[in-house]
Amino acid sequence: MAWLVAVVVVALVLLVVLRRRYVVARVWGHSMSPTFHDGERVVATRRRHYRVGDVIVFRPRSETADVAWRIKRIAAVAGDPVPAWLAADHPVVPAGRVVVAGDNTGHSEDSRQLGYIDIARVAGAVPHRPAPEGS
Repeated sequence: MAWLVAVVVVALVLLVVLRRRYVVARVWGHSMSPTFHDGERVVATRRRHYRVGDVIVFRPRSETADVAWRIKRIAAVAGDPVPAWLAADHPVVPAGRVVVAGDNTGHSEDSRQLGYIDIARVAGAVPHRPAPEGS
């Protein structure tokens, strides 16, 4: 009986550790096509630092959002010049923020609508998949 308790405790500890390191999210819609497809599940790994080109999973600002997670590619990080396509009051991305865009910009709700994304809302980065040519 003691071995069963030990197995359950180890399983619970592993679950807690894994949940702190990884997040599983589902792709909703076509904003990241052709890199990711509607309904596809991705695993994101928590990191300390993110770079331009990383695909991140983050929570939208609004708790009443239609999806729990958003998946977008980082277009600029803190200190980078603000991309020309983003109307902004600052010449550079503020500290603690990133600019995101979908790979399928015609069907993407991204920083053009959401504004800067607070890095504290980022759950992690999806293992590297390059952006499709032309994006």
